[in-house]
Order: sequence, then structure tokens, then C-alpha cells
Amino acid sequence: MSSKIKKEIDPVKDSSADDAWPLFVEFLKNKESRITQARRIVFDRVFARHDHFRADDLAAELASGPDHVSRGTVYRTLDLMTEAGFVQKIRDQDVHAHYEHIYGHGRHSHLICEKTGNFIEFSSDVIADEIERICRKHHFKQRFYRLVVFGTLEENSDSQPAEIGLSSRAGHPGANHD
Repeated sequence: MSSKIKKEIDPVKDSSADDAWPLFVEFLKNKESRITQARRIVFDRVFARHDHFRADDLAAELASGPDHVSRGTVYRTLDLMTEAGFVQKIRDQDVHAHYEHIYGHGRHSHLICEKTGNFIEFSSDVIADEIERICRKHHFKQRFYRLVVFGTLEENSDSQPAEIGLSSRAGHPGANHD
């Protein structure tokens, strides 16, 4: 199942999984977690995706074939990748978790249509600046923020999300994370 998405952020070149993998290995070592071929397969497959995906969809893709990985390994690896800051978990209104790899992507937020489940990504310096101002005012050290707005797209809107395939969005290196 592929998600529908409209990009309203400046495209930036993605960091490859090969660039990010050593950082994840270091994270795993610091947590005294195992570094396995199965985790590398999950890691690579996540970086190959350029959509908002569910863990079940990824597990189904990896359930058979030469890159077979167990469902439990997929879920545990996604949790570790989220903790390490490579992946963001976004819950929709029905509490389904969707994931996207964010390593190297510019900071962005999401609009989620309650009728269709479509995601629209956007970025706003105004929102980011206001959050930083509020944090400074309250002497609050921000680690990250996540903004998700739920609503519905108007009929005949020119903001209808476009279908993005697994390989149609090049990755994005560098930058802050949501």
C-alpha cells in the first residue's frame, strides 16, 4: 500500500543509507544492541522508501524472498531507528502509525486528510521561528517538534496530493528533523 503525498518543501538530495548506516551502527553499539544483517535489510528498505508507510506494509514486503526478515525484527528495528532519529512515527486519527525516514530531510510538518488519509508535507519558517520564540520565552530547551494538522481537503482543491512511488523521490541529506 503506498501513501499519497504532496510535497511542499524544498527538494534536497537524500543521504544514502550507506552514509547513515555507520551512525546507526554507533547508536546500536551505544545501546549494546546487536548489529545484524536483518537490521541492515530493514534499514536499507526504509531508506529506499519515499512515502509514509505502515510497519505492517514493510513487514509484508520483507516476509519472503532473499531479504526475508521477521515481523518482530521489522518492528524492533523501526523503534530503534525512531529512537536514533532516522525515522519519524506519525499517528493518523485512527491511531495507525505511519513512518517516514527523516535523516537528512529538512524540517517539515504534515496535513492529514481525515477523509482520504492522504498526507501533505509542508515547511514554514514562520511556524519554526514562533516555536523557537515560545521556547526561549519559557526557558525551554527544544529537542524537536512535530506538527500534524488533521482536516479535510476541499473538493476541487489544487492541493490534491499526488501519488508518489517508492523510487520517485530522491533522498534528502543534511538538516533538522521534525
